Amino acid sequence: MSAVETWNRQSGATTLKLAVLPDNGHAIAFYQRHGFSATGELGDLLSDGVTREHVMAKALL
Repeated sequence: MSAVETWNRQSGATTLKLAVLPDNGHAIAFYQRHGFSATGELGDLLSDGVTREHVMAKALL
């Protein structure tokens, strides 16, 4: 994770954003431990036509 953050900072990014399946609690917990939080924005619609991805972001300081 730190390598991804470093590369993005060096590239001029100020925020990392990702989407995760809402039922993937392990991944959500992993991202939260690394400083990501829910954005509240709607992610892509999944194949069931109802559920949307869980969008998370982290500011790069």
